[in-house]
Amino acid sequence: MSRTNKFIMQIGVCIGVIALLSFAIGIMLISSRIETYQDEQIDSATRTVQSAMQSTQHATDTIEHMVEMRLYTASKGIMTDLRGRDINDISQSELREVADQWDVQEISLWERESDDIVVTQSTDDSQVGLPSQDWGYWYTAFDQLMSQKPVTVEEGFALDNFWVGPISRAELFDHIYYKFAYYYDGTTNYMVNAYIEDEEIYSVSFESGPSEVISQIEVHNDVVEEIAVLNAPAWLKREEEHEVIEPETDLPVLYGHMTLDISEDEDMVEAAWQQNESQTVDFTMDQNNYRKIYKPLDHDRVMVSVMNLNSEELLKQQLSWVFFGAMTLGVVCMLLIMRVVAKRAKRV
Repeated sequence: MSRTNKFIMQIGVCIGVIALLSFAIGIMLISSRIETYQDEQIDSATRTVQSAMQSTQHATDTIEHMVEMRLYTASKGIMTDLRGRDINDISQSELREVADQWDVQEISLWERESDDIVVTQSTDDSQVGLPSQDWGYWYTAFDQLMSQKPVTVEEGFALDNFWVGPISRAELFDHIYYKFAYYYDGTTNYMVNAYIEDEEIYSVSFESGPSEVISQIEVHNDVVEEIAVLNAPAWLKREEEHEVIEPETDLPVLYGHMTLDISEDEDMVEAAWQQNESQTVDFTMDQNNYRKIYKPLDHDRVMVSVMNLNSEELLKQQLSWVFFGAMTLGVVCMLLIMRVVAKRAKRV
């Protein structure tokens, strides 16, 4: 082999190595840019959902406070109407009239019985005899009220002689949510409990608001397949016998939906929640490629986003082929030019 041919081969090898390195670097840059784009999409979706959650919470707080103050006024009025009456002298029909007068759905009267606080009269027969000793902080609030002490539990809303719990489902009623208010000023031997259905607050908080925003993101963003905001502690216990009494703490999925389940979900949700760090899992389902991102939020929430990688993979392949083709064509052209130059140099 002549020196010229050896030189051309060496140059060709160098160009080939440079081309391969350029190709590898190009693929890495393309992959990095696509991942950056995906991260931007997730960050944008997260900010949008969090903003919707904050706005919804503000609207909910405003509506809820109005309801609480209405219940406070009604409770004081009910107590005024019943003051001086022994509980045994108050009939259910009379209690019904008082409830209608003050525009509340039901009224129950609670008394101390031994080491418990129990409903002993009510406009609703199903409530009579209901105990509260195992109700956790609800019982604490009852005991503090009936001991004429300030209510110190963090949940709910309290004023002098008054406490209203967070929106919750009645123990004896499925799928109906209420605001329960309790009033005791020491002038009677019973505590007044007035309550109303609170479906409006439940609907605003848990059925619309952020859920509507998530639906819009899923519809208008080809990359985002689905989003769910989980209440991590409740979601991790979802397989156990679990009742939704207080949606804020008991609902496993607060907003959106989570249908693309994988075996890593439980470990990833727990890791995101406990370690306060985002977790990522790539998986394939029904011949589609996905990436699942578990992002921790405040108040024990974890936002789970599923990205559809099909379009990104197709784009990556197309760009790779274009880049590879361009590099191959460049190498061939360089070799041909060098060959021609070498032949001319030989003639000279």
